[in-house]
Amino acid sequence: MKKLLLLLLLACLPAFAQTGFKVADKALIWQGVFSASNADVSAIFDKDPNLKVSGFIDNMYKGMADDVQNTCDGGTVLMKNKMKFDFVILTDPNGYVVKVRNLKIIEKFGPMQTRTVAKIAESYFVDGGNLKVDNTSQSNMACLNNFFAGLFAPGPEKIGTSLTSN
Repeated sequence: MKKLLLLLLLACLPAFAQTGFKVADKALIWQGVFSASNADVSAIFDKDPNLKVSGFIDNMYKGMADDVQNTCDGGTVLMKNKMKFDFVILTDPNGYVVKVRNLKIIEKFGPMQTRTVAKIAESYFVDGGNLKVDNTSQSNMACLNNFFAGLFAPGPEKIGTSLTSN
């Protein structure tokens, strides 16, 4: 019986390590799992200067992003706006996990777009504590998922070069 329970638990582990959006305590969270041996997490911060690390303890980076331009293809006009969010990166020898929270979409309003409002993403993607399932919301979340996956993906491995003289 114990072996069966252990087998079922191990079979379910990949389901817990999914990449994408979920709702926890009515808050929208994006999570990405990246496999990379000896991943250079610091290279992620070179991709966008608006990603800032606010703390590092053991194997955890905490940070925030402000005024990050969404570059995904697809979604509605909403996806062309800049964003701000908090993130946590947990590392281990086999890869790392990224969690994005407090996602806000920065919208500009007014005749000259002089009024800026950072609206919480839950207002677009969460209804009654669950992810919205309409086509527009799903399309926009797929766009954001692709953007975050690209933003936090490991960079190309550095290739050593050697200089030879003739």
